[in-house]
Amino acid sequence: MSKPTLLIVSIDTEEDNWRPSRDGITVENIRELPRLDALFQRLGVRATYFTTYQVAIHDWAAGILRELHGGGAELGAHLHPWNTPPLDEPFVPRNTMLKNLPAALQLAKVEHLTATLQRAFGGRPIAFRTGRYGLGRETVSALVRCGYRVDSSVTPFVSWEEYDDGPTFIGAPLRPYRVSEHADVRVPQPDGQLMELPMSIGYSRPPSLPWRGLHRLLSIRALRRLHLRGVAARVGLLKRIALSPETDSVEDMLTLTRRLLDAGVGHLHLFFHSPSLRPGLSQFAPDEDSVEGMYRAIASYVEAAGRMTALRFVTVSEAAMLLRDVALARATEVSGGFRQPVPLRDG
Repeated sequence: MSKPTLLIVSIDTEEDNWRPSRDGITVENIRELPRLDALFQRLGVRATYFTTYQVAIHDWAAGILRELHGGGAELGAHLHPWNTPPLDEPFVPRNTMLKNLPAALQLAKVEHLTATLQRAFGGRPIAFRTGRYGLGRETVSALVRCGYRVDSSVTPFVSWEEYDDGPTFIGAPLRPYRVSEHADVRVPQPDGQLMELPMSIGYSRPPSLPWRGLHRLLSIRALRRLHLRGVAARVGLLKRIALSPETDSVEDMLTLTRRLLDAGVGHLHLFFHSPSLRPGLSQFAPDEDSVEGMYRAIASYVEAAGRMTALRFVTVSEAAMLLRDVALARATEVSGGFRQPVPLRDG
C-alpha cells in the first residue's frame, strides 16, 4: 500500500498593506481567519500561519491566532524586513528583500521577530518564511542561530532578480532538502542544519528539461515584450502553475498536482496571503466575489485532490519531520555531482 501524499497549506499572515509600508499599518484581515479555519476544520486541513511582527504586536490579532493554534494549526514566523525592528536601514525597494541587508541586521530582525512571536503566542516558532521570498545565505545563518528547523521561502522555477534584486530559485528542487549557511540556497547540502520545504510550483507539461528550457527561453528579457510566454500558456503549449488559489484556477492546480504525483513528489504545498481574505486588500481579491471564489477554490481543490490520491494533512514543521529522510537522500545524491542549479532567468 502506497504512502499518502502530504498536503500542506500555508498562509502568509500579514498586515493589510499590500505594498511595503512603515506607516498607516492595519491588520484587520486577521478577523477573517476564524472563517477560514472553519473551512479547514471541515476539510481536515491543518494550516500553518506564517505571522509577521506587525500582526503579533496586536493583542486581539495574536489572540485569534492562539485560538487557531489550539485547534491544531501551526504558528510560524514571517519576516517583512521593511517594518520589523530594528529599522536601521534606509526604506528603499532593494531593502525589502531580506537577503540584501547586512548579515548582522538580518540576524537582529530575525531575533526581534522571534522574541515578539514567542511573547505573543507563548511558544517559540520553528518554521519560517521570508517576506517577498527574499532568502539568502546570511538569512539561513540567522535562522539557524535563532533555532529554526525549517524554512519555506523557496519558489521553484521562479526568479525574483528583477524585483528589487531578489533571489533566483531556478534550479531549486521541488522536494524538501537541506540548506546550509555556506552554500547556494538552491543546492541541497547533506550536512545542512535547516530543512527547506518549497512551495509547489511547476509546469503544465511533465517535468522535463526540454519544457523547462522552453519556458526559460520565452521568459528572457528580449522576448518578454513579445508576450510569448502568455501566448504559450493560452494555446496550451506550456504554462507555469503555482499551487495557489490566488493566481491559478482549480483546473490548473489539479494539472500541477497530477504532474507532481507522476514525478513522485511526496507532498503538495498550497499557499496564499491572508489579505486576500478581505476584499480590496490584495491584487488577487479586488472584490467580494473574488474572495468568495477563493474560498470555493480552496474547498474544490482539496476535495478533488483527495479523489486523486490519499491525503495526509500536516503542518509545515510536521511535513519537514516526516520528509527529512527524503531530504537527506536528496542532498547526498546532489553532493555526488548528479545535480546543480541552472542559473537562468525566469521572471
